[in-house]
Amino acid sequence: MPQDAEPGLRDRKKARRRDDIIAAAIELFGKKGVDATTIADIAEACDVSAPTIFNYFGSKDGILVALVEEGTQRKRERGSRRPRLEGVPLATIVLDLFSEVSQETLDIASRRVWRYAEAAVIRRPETNLSERFRDTSHLLIESIVERLQIYELHTRTGTPMDINYLSSVLYDLWMPCYLNLITDPQMTLADHDAMLLQRITPFLTYVFDDSTLTATRLSRTEKRA
Repeated sequence: MPQDAEPGLRDRKKARRRDDIIAAAIELFGKKGVDATTIADIAEACDVSAPTIFNYFGSKDGILVALVEEGTQRKRERGSRRPRLEGVPLATIVLDLFSEVSQETLDIASRRVWRYAEAAVIRRPETNLSERFRDTSHLLIESIVERLQIYELHTRTGTPMDINYLSSVLYDLWMPCYLNLITDPQMTLADHDAMLLQRITPFLTYVFDDSTLTATRLSRTEKRA
């Protein structure tokens, strides 16, 4: 075996082991809850030692941070390749965007895990977990900016729309819908979408002109791209 192949093989094994640890943690967090799951439980589930898990992640919260951050990054990359809607109502575009975000959070981890993470930010705002989780929220707003800045958005006053401000406001309107989704086991994604549409429609109607509301168009720059 070539000498330089050995480090590459070791790196692949480490990456697989790391993925195995995260996968085992996701399953246990979903079944038992984050608080009730121990490092020993995770180690047993993926057939490694507890010190190995500490070497990879440092703590249980470190695993949680990794699965949230890495899952969010993967979903963000996939989202950037989604077909772009055009000529449809602005509410449809916004609803499609946030419905996708909510569905993807449930693809990354269970409602139980997200409840724990949201509560941790409130209970222990000074921890690394809370800080990193807030960073993930900022990344989500940035991804919303990326998805909306490709459109021509005309306001009723004729003044340019600040996409960063718009994205932050829409994020704030979406958050209660998302919190309901992860806290109410009976709530479906369709229920979430209906609640979100009810919240965003008045805001969009007040801000944007009728042409934007009824048939939002890509910007000229995007059409040439």
